Amino acid sequence: MNIGDALQQSGIHNSEKEILLSRILQRDRSWIVAHPEYILKQREHDILQEWMYRRQEGEPLAYITGTKEFYGRDFFVDRRVLIPRPSTEGLIDLTLDFLKSGQEESRTIDTGIVAQSFVYGDTSGVHTIVDIGTGSGCIGVTLALARPDLRIIALDISEDALDVARINAEKHGVSSSIEFREGDLLSPIQNLKDPFVIVSNPPYVKNDALLDREVLFEPSAALFAGPTGQELVEQLMEQAQKHHECRGLVIEYAS
Repeated sequence: MNIGDALQQSGIHNSEKEILLSRILQRDRSWIVAHPEYILKQREHDILQEWMYRRQEGEPLAYITGTKEFYGRDFFVDRRVLIPRPSTEGLIDLTLDFLKSGQEESRTIDTGIVAQSFVYGDTSGVHTIVDIGTGSGCIGVTLALARPDLRIIALDISEDALDVARINAEKHGVSSSIEFREGDLLSPIQNLKDPFVIVSNPPYVKNDALLDREVLFEPSAALFAGPTGQELVEQLMEQAQKHHECRGLVIEYAS
């Protein structure tokens, strides 16, 4: 079977087949489209058929290929972590602006989703960022790359998620800038003495929300927060306000 034949197969969209072939052959999509005559080796063919089946079953492309682009960079992902969303790039932008201005602000970053900054003290001179619920590490890693002067502390209740975050920190060369700690919300930093700002994309989906089939492949603990969806957001805000060294919070949540 050549690439042209593969693209004619039914089951999933051509654009998705191009992405799968691009990953399998380690070529960009323009090369895939320009070389329909390329004959797939048996192993390449077998992987493509397996991946197409998984996609037909609803598994997200990011889990199949093991990669998701975020803020212009590829991040490793698997079913231990939530797949980074494009909307969360807006959380990064607001965080970087907040570190400069120290001003409270609210931005709509997607339909029904808001990024908001809160001031709890003097943010000038803050050089420690606490990424709560780091998951894949995309937020902490991106901030470490954008602001090499920052100390990043990445927290997650899941050790499996922290393992993925460590992989991405190493992949992007910022392992020395990020400290990983396991625990729930602010519990791992109760004794932190340095002034810090929190950035977080916590679970904010209602327990009874109807979700796309793809989303059900993702870890439920990273999605669902409780009956209202605001439970963890409220807990996080309460704990942040009570911590003597917390100077601000930048958070993503459902509006």
